[in-house]
This record gives sequence, C-alpha cells and structure tokens, in this order.
Amino acid sequence: MRLPVFSLLFCCLCSVQNLVAAPQQLNLTLYTEEFPPYSFLHQGKIRGINADIILEACTLAQLKCDMVSLPWLRAFENAQQDPQSGLFPTVRTPKRSELFQWVGPIASAKAYLYRLKSRPQIAPKNLADAKNFGIAVARGDVYEEYLTEQGFKRGVNLLDFATKSEPIPLFLQGKVDLIIGSELVLPDWLAKHGKDMRLVEPVLDISAIGNNFLALNKAVSPELAHRLQQALNELKHNGRFDAIIRQYHQNPGQFQH
Repeated sequence: MRLPVFSLLFCCLCSVQNLVAAPQQLNLTLYTEEFPPYSFLHQGKIRGINADIILEACTLAQLKCDMVSLPWLRAFENAQQDPQSGLFPTVRTPKRSELFQWVGPIASAKAYLYRLKSRPQIAPKNLADAKNFGIAVARGDVYEEYLTEQGFKRGVNLLDFATKSEPIPLFLQGKVDLIIGSELVLPDWLAKHGKDMRLVEPVLDISAIGNNFLALNKAVSPELAHRLQQALNELKHNGRFDAIIRQYHQNPGQFQH
C-alpha cells in the first residue's frame, strides 16, 4: 500500500523533530589525584570531601560526571587536553587563571608548615628562615611552584614526593623537617599511621596562595559551568556542603584508602 506523499513528508518531519527534541546526554570527565580526605580511591570509587561535593553538584546540575584518579601532573595535563573535562581540587592562582574556567570555591582550609612537637628546633619565623630546613612537596603541586618562586631549590630545601601524603612516614621519623598541611588533611594522613594531631603543630601560615576550585577545560560550555556553579551554591545554601566536610573532619581515617 502506498502512502500519500504528504504522509511520507509528515513522517519524515516528525522523525527530524524527535531527533532535535531528544535531550543530549552531557558527560564530563573529572580528573583528580590521591589527596585524602579531599579525594581518594575507596573500594573502586573515588570518595572524599570535594569528590562528594562535586558529585552532588553534578546530580543537581543534571550532568553525568565520571571521576578518574591520576598522578597530579598527568591529571593536570589531561584536563587541559580533554575538551569535556575538569580537574579538582585545583588552587586558583594568577598563573593558572587563564588556563581553565573556574567553579567554586570548593572545600579548602588554611595551609601551614607543620613540625613535630618533639622537634622545637625546627622554628622558622618566615619563608627566609624556612629555607634552612627540608620541606616536603608533591611534584607539580601548587606549593612546589610557589616555594620555587620564593627561591627554594629542589634537592636542597624542597624534597619531592609523588603525592602530598607520601612523606608522612619520613616526617614522623624526623627525616623530613616540615610538611604542608591543614586541619582538614593532616588528621586523615596521620590517622592512616595510627597517629593524631597531638604530635604536630603549625609554625608558618602559607594559606595566602589561594582556595580550591573545580577547574573546567575552556572548551566546556559556559552554560554548563554556570549550572555547576549554581548547583554548588545551592549545596552551600542548603547545608549539604558543610555537612559533607563535617562527616570527614569529625571521623579522620574513617575510610581505608
């Protein structure tokens, strides 16, 4: 049976309209690093303060966000090359500002140089004094970049490690003088080794460097970035943002990373 020409045209028009009306699945690949308690791999899934916050923001923004954990330098490089990607947690600095679109700030805390209380002789009064001691930094980390700009030198007073928490055992043994941490990250790092904050104390505030953000590739739709920012703002407004932070801060080491 032949259909009239106008019926065929109508069917074709409906098909085209259905294709146009079909919602486009929006996916983002979000790169991160092993940085407990902000982000870490647990039972095959990426968890943590900022990982949980961002996943909830993605849900509110009706986005599918897949998280991938890589060493920091690879994560940073991938987020610049992959047009549908982002990177977190990323400190927003003037040097990085033009490389990404920024959503945030997400969870951050004041950063300090910490010493063991049992080593009161490690007592820098300023960054110039700190050059007399060995400071642990993660390769490619913003604090390595910052301290290098302040005249610190690798292998002299900067000791490179693969991750931010890797130097903790050497620090506890007195083989690393100073580590960079905060009241959010240090309890978790120490708990992993059966220790707590009573062993350490801050000696120098270096928090002026900036806050943590989700950095999105510049090719990501600005409308999508705006939706994520609105979702993050809603999490702060309804209390979920602070509740997620409290969950991890009050129970350091609750996950075995």
